[in-house]
Amino acid sequence: MRIISGSARGRKLEVPTTGTRPSSDRMREAMFSSIDSHLGHIESSWADVNFVDLFAGSGAIGLEAMSRGAREVTLVENSSKTKGVIEKNAAKCGLEVKVVKANAYTWIPTSRVNILFLDPPYADSDAILQGYLAKLVQLHLLDGALVICERGARAPSPFASIPPLTLPFEWERGYGDSKLWYGQVVSSSTI
Repeated sequence: MRIISGSARGRKLEVPTTGTRPSSDRMREAMFSSIDSHLGHIESSWADVNFVDLFAGSGAIGLEAMSRGAREVTLVENSSKTKGVIEKNAAKCGLEVKVVKANAYTWIPTSRVNILFLDPPYADSDAILQGYLAKLVQLHLLDGALVICERGARAPSPFASIPPLTLPFEWERGYGDSKLWYGQVVSSSTI
């Protein structure tokens, strides 16, 4: 696993030996291409992005965002050992990110998020994931945010509990046994 683009391009990343399921290079490249397109569409840039990576694993997604120039990146991981791997990877890449040891389903951001990436274990309950996302929306921490969730190919939409007027844009892309769900949250000031 490596950083695809930006200031740390080509740097190899350590992957935790247990408890993670790294996203494929192909999926990561496609996802970041979609994010670049989204940022262009809303006339924004990576320098404006507060990026959160929940269930961070090796940290590859969040580190990729920082390598591309994100203003702030927070990586949330439940395991102390895995948190240590993320910190080593960040140091190896020369990237300053915030790494938090916490249960991703109970962690609440302290400021508004522009892009939220979630990659929970596929075995996790769809209802728990949907409830967590609905809570963040109700707290207005995702106003205007792009939310991306990686799930198993047969999983239902993680956005099912978010009202359609709050999340009017939703799309998905499949990659073998995985799927990326994208949703654009409307700002509460426009509802």
